[in-house]
Amino acid sequence: MSLFDRAPNVLYNYTDQILDPKVYSAKNLWRRNDIKDDYLSNVVLFDEFFIRPGDTPESISFQYYNRVDYGWTIMIVNDITNYHEGWPRTATALREYVYGKYENPAAVMMYETTEVVDALNRKIVEAGKRVPSNFQVTYYDGTASAGVTVNPTSPVTYYQYEERLNNEKERIQLIKPTYIEEFVQLYTSSLHAGGSLVLGQSRSEIKID
Repeated sequence: MSLFDRAPNVLYNYTDQILDPKVYSAKNLWRRNDIKDDYLSNVVLFDEFFIRPGDTPESISFQYYNRVDYGWTIMIVNDITNYHEGWPRTATALREYVYGKYENPAAVMMYETTEVVDALNRKIVEAGKRVPSNFQVTYYDGTASAGVTVNPTSPVTYYQYEERLNNEKERIQLIKPTYIEEFVQLYTSSLHAGGSLVLGQSRSEIKID
């Protein structure tokens, strides 16, 4: 009996269409397993990968492991339980999603700081902090007797916000091919036993908890 025979079914929508989804029966591999943080933090077991337009878990699995049926491992190690929400959308799908979610995607959602440095290249304000639109800071840059007051803010629209979230999803972790077979074997055993995967004492060892 295979891993997929033992796991319960869920519906897996592998398109970006919500109203007209194309679904097939997949197995819920998250129901009885929990890959713990100490395993995921062991960077020696993983490679960084950036998802490109058109990539799917199955296509990446074939590219990386030379077989399509390890796509589920990509979903698990990146904690993606909902493909539609967790996988990056294409530019077209993102536009449809944003314009369907917001009445005016071009409206300002929030303001963020822009970086400010003084004449000695010392950082006064860090970029990317959420602030009010009227946020100001006064500092002495060493070149003037009076302080310098600036309004280091930049507007972020709803569209820009959603685009940023989508871009963050493009960066994922893949189990190195060296460890994938061991991972699949131990995950299968863990699923069958109702246990979880944790790291052993060795950085390359995986064991059943």
